[in-house]
Amino acid sequence: MTRFCCAAALVAAAAAVVAPCLAGEGAVAPVEHAIEAQLDPASGELAVTDVLSVRGREALTFQIARWLEIERATLDGGSVEPQGHSGVWRIPLPDADAHRVELRLRGVVPALPPTGPNRATPPAASGPEGSFLSGHAGWFPVTDDDWTAFRLTVEVPVPFRAVSSGRLEQELLGETLNRAVFAADYPAEPPALFAGPYSVRERDSDGVRIRTYFHAELAGLADDYLRDSGGFLARYREEIGAYPFPNFHVISSPLPVGMGFPNLTYVGRAVLPLPFMRGRSLAHEVLHNWWGNGVAIDHATGNWAEGLTTYMADYALMEEEGAEPAQEMRLAWLRDFAALPAGRDVPVTAFTGKRHDAGQVVGYNKVAFIFHMLRRELGDETFSKGLRLFWQQQRFRIAGWSELRQAFESAAGRDLSQFFEQWLERVGAPRLNLGEVRLIEEGGAYRIQLSVRQDAPAYRLAVPVAIDTDAGPLRRQIVLEGAETTTTLVAAAAPSAVHLDPNYELFRRLLPGEAPTILRDVTLAEDAWTFVVAESADAEQTARQLAERLLDTAARFGPADASEVPPDPLLIIGITPQVKAFLSRVGLDAVPESLAGRGTARVWTARQSTGAPLLVVAADDATALAALLRPLPHYRGKSFLVFDGRRAAETGIWPVRHSPLSHRFDR
Repeated sequence: MTRFCCAAALVAAAAAVVAPCLAGEGAVAPVEHAIEAQLDPASGELAVTDVLSVRGREALTFQIARWLEIERATLDGGSVEPQGHSGVWRIPLPDADAHRVELRLRGVVPALPPTGPNRATPPAASGPEGSFLSGHAGWFPVTDDDWTAFRLTVEVPVPFRAVSSGRLEQELLGETLNRAVFAADYPAEPPALFAGPYSVRERDSDGVRIRTYFHAELAGLADDYLRDSGGFLARYREEIGAYPFPNFHVISSPLPVGMGFPNLTYVGRAVLPLPFMRGRSLAHEVLHNWWGNGVAIDHATGNWAEGLTTYMADYALMEEEGAEPAQEMRLAWLRDFAALPAGRDVPVTAFTGKRHDAGQVVGYNKVAFIFHMLRRELGDETFSKGLRLFWQQQRFRIAGWSELRQAFESAAGRDLSQFFEQWLERVGAPRLNLGEVRLIEEGGAYRIQLSVRQDAPAYRLAVPVAIDTDAGPLRRQIVLEGAETTTTLVAAAAPSAVHLDPNYELFRRLLPGEAPTILRDVTLAEDAWTFVVAESADAEQTARQLAERLLDTAARFGPADASEVPPDPLLIIGITPQVKAFLSRVGLDAVPESLAGRGTARVWTARQSTGAPLLVVAADDATALAALLRPLPHYRGKSFLVFDGRRAAETGIWPVRHSPLSHRFDR
C-alpha cells in the first residue's frame, strides 16, 4: 500500500476501503499485466502497451488517465471497442474463462508543477528533473482488484533512469536508451513508475539489492543511505522476520514529497540531505515494507500500520537514546492530543490515512501509544513474539486489528478483548485525578493511603506510581478498573512525595497543570481567529499563506485594525512592529523576554485571560516571514521558536511547574 508521510493524498482511490482477502504467496492474481512503456520525462510523452490476462469475470472494467488516449484495443486477438467515458472503461467478455486483452495508450504526462508550500502533489507529473506516475494515476489500465501481478518493461532516453515498485529483474544501459524490467508475482498494488536523470549506486544486504537513485548534487550521500538502509533492513529482519521484497530503493524526487511504496521510498531532493532523514524517517520507510506493504491494511477496520511503524521506528530509536528522550516523545503525543478539539476526535478504528494534522494525532501518535501500553501489559518478550506471529500469519495478506489482537492473544495465552476494545473503539482518553493522600508511620514503616479517580467512562488502567523516599525512589502500580480505587502502599524509608504516572506511560488526558500551550492548541482549533498585521501587501499575502499552512481548518480572518479580539483561540501573524502594536492595542501580553530581539522571527504561545490559547508569529520583515512557510508547520508540537531565516535556532516547550497528579508530604 502506498503511504503518504509528508504529501497530500494523490487520489481518492489510494485510500479506498477494501475487504479482507486471503491472497497469500503463491495465489493466482485476478489480473496479470504485461506492460511495455516508453517515457520521455523531459517532454512527458508516454506510450504504453498493456496485455492483461483476466479470468473469472464477465467484463473487464478499468480506468485510465484523461490525458491518455486508447489507440487500439483487442480481445483474444480481435479488435474490440471499449465502452465508457470520463476515464472509466468497460470491455464485455464472452465468458468467465481466461482472456487476453491488449490496450495501446498514448498521451503526455502533465508537467511538473511549480513547487510551493500549498501545492498538492499531482498523481502524475513529468519534466526534465524527473517523472512520477502513481500506481493509481491511470498511466496504464488500472482495475479495482484488491491486488495484481505485473511485468513492466520501461524505456527512457539517456541520461534518464527508470525505476518501479516491483522487483528489478533486468536493466540494460545503452547509448541512447536505457531499459529496465520490473515484476511482481506476489500480491502487489498497481505499479508506480519513476524516472529521472539519476546517478545510481547499489549494494547487497543479505540478498536484498539496495539502490539509490539520486540527482547529481546528492550523489555524495549515496554511500550513507546504502549503509543506513542496510542497517535498518537487518534490524527489522531480526525483530520481525525476513524482508518481504527483493529490493529497497531510495529515490530522489523533484517534488517536495515523502512517500513510501513496496520496495522503495520517494523523497524530495531538498529533504534527502537533512540529518533526520537518514535516521527516524528512513527507518520509518524501511519498516513500512513489513507493515503496510508486506502486510496490507484492512481499511474497513482502521489503519494500524502507521502507528505500529511509528512505535517500532520513530519511538524505538528515541528510546535507544535514553529514557528521557523517550519520555519527551510520549509527553509530546499527549500534548498533541490535549490540543485536539473533542469534535475532531475519532475512534482509532475510524482512522484510515492522514489527510490533516488531526489524523497525525490519532492515527500515528495515539496508535503508537496503544502499542506502548500493550508492550507494558505483556512484557517485551511476549510483545515481540506477538509481532513475529502476526507477520508469519499475515504476510502478503490484508489484515486488520482483529488479526493483530489474535496474534497477541496467541503469544500471551490469554484474552485481550478488554484492552483492545477500550482503546480502539472509544473516542477520547481517560482522565486521572489524585484524591485524598494520607501518610501513616507505624513501627518504622510508612503506609501511604491514596485514592485514584477517573472520569467516566471507566477504563481498566495499570497506573504507575512513583514514591520519592529518603532511601531513593520506589516504583509501584495500581490497577484501576472503576471510577475510583483506594489503596495502601508501604515504604521502608520516609517518603517525601508520591506521583501518579510521572513518566507518562499511559495514554490519558493531561490535566491543566501538565499541558503547557503548544502551536496545535490553536492550529487544530475549529473556532480560531486569525489576525494578519503587516506593513505591505506582499507581507500580508505571505502571512495569509502561512496562516493557511499552519491551520488544520479553513482560516477565519479578523480585521487588522481591531481594538478588541474575541475570547477564542487566536493566531496573530505579521511583521514585528505591527504585531507589537496590535498586541498592545487589544490588551495581550508582548513577546516573552526570553525571545525578544532574537533571530529574524519569533513564534510563541500563551494563554489569554479567558483561558483560550494564543499563537503569535512575529517576523522582522517580509523575507523573514516567507522563510517560515516551509519549516514552521513542522513544529506544531512546540511552545516557542526562534528562527534565523529558515533555520529553527531554538525550539522548546514551556516548563510544567507542578503536576496535579503529585502530592508532597510536609516534612
